[in-house]
Amino acid sequence: MIYQSVSLEYDIRQGDIFIDLPMIYANLEELNIFDTDTTPRQISIDQIVENEGTILANFEKMDFSIVLSQSCDCLRSPFISLVVITEWDKKVKTHKNWVKEIIKLNNESPYRMYLPAEEEFNITKRLYIDFSLIFYVKRVNLENLRKLRICRLNNEAMEHYREKLAYYFHRYAYTEYYPFNQKEMDEYEKLRKKKYERRTYQT
Repeated sequence: MIYQSVSLEYDIRQGDIFIDLPMIYANLEELNIFDTDTTPRQISIDQIVENEGTILANFEKMDFSIVLSQSCDCLRSPFISLVVITEWDKKVKTHKNWVKEIIKLNNESPYRMYLPAEEEFNITKRLYIDFSLIFYVKRVNLENLRKLRICRLNNEAMEHYREKLAYYFHRYAYTEYYPFNQKEMDEYEKLRKKKYERRTYQT
């Protein structure tokens, strides 16, 4: 089992799994807004002026979601980030083929991580974390909804979770010097040369 139970009074931390949290979103081209009338009217985002009215947002209740924010941020940040957990509706008949599919999902899908079913926590189907679907909840709201937290990843699973999300968010080419202007680049080259000259080589 890759999950562990968590008491209601425990602080929220990275890897906590919740049920039934709302992911709130809006179509910026078709916003429903209340102003002086009781009936909302539809406008686009570029038509909004300051203090014009109250915007109605859409929401979709997520069956499962997992805390993405660092544990320290869960104690102090105004918002906590969560990732949607999706049902894996793949049809596979044998354990042998499931092994192949699970390994394939974890190794070839940078934005997904497999989660097994576990009846103890009422996780009745195979799931996967979808790192491409992130939403936010106010920390004080989530603290008041700790009754919706069903479990958290255990220590071994957390190591894989952190590695997977780090890989997902680090999939880009990176050079530390890309924003430098010409003078800054000249100084950077001097630093590189100095560091190179001081390096000790094995013989």
